Amino acid sequence: MIRIICEEYLDEMATIYKNKEYGILVAVNPDSKRSGNPYFKFYNNVSYDKATKVVRILFNYPDYVLHKDRMGLWKLNSKEKKLLIKILKEESDMYDGYTNWDIAKYEWSLEYLEEPLNMAKYFKGEYDTIYKNNPGYISSTLKMPDYTKLQF
Repeated sequence: MIRIICEEYLDEMATIYKNKEYGILVAVNPDSKRSGNPYFKFYNNVSYDKATKVVRILFNYPDYVLHKDRMGLWKLNSKEKKLLIKILKEESDMYDGYTNWDIAKYEWSLEYLEEPLNMAKYFKGEYDTIYKNNPGYISSTLKMPDYTKLQF
């Protein structure tokens, strides 16, 4: 018999986008025990464990989440901001008809709530009313902020 003991849920990280050409990974991995401003992570490598930089960016506002980790604080320059926006606006490789921005919102909410959200219902806005008072939920209708305004 194998017993696995974890301090975190194993499914609490979702890859939204990765590209070897750019050397970029975008992921969400909310801590379901923490409430606060929802964010996604932007890594400077396609593998999070090989990345030397990671930045946490808020969904709701063009701002960073300050976080101390082994990589220190990385703030995006103009070129990196443009790449981020381009990536988020691109159609998802995993889900036809949705952008990476759409999938990031859905995956964050799915992982944060730890509930089986139906994708079609999510994008029809059926969960928006149910979870509107939950600070960790991302509305299906949330427009992407202007990430060029991220401060350097």
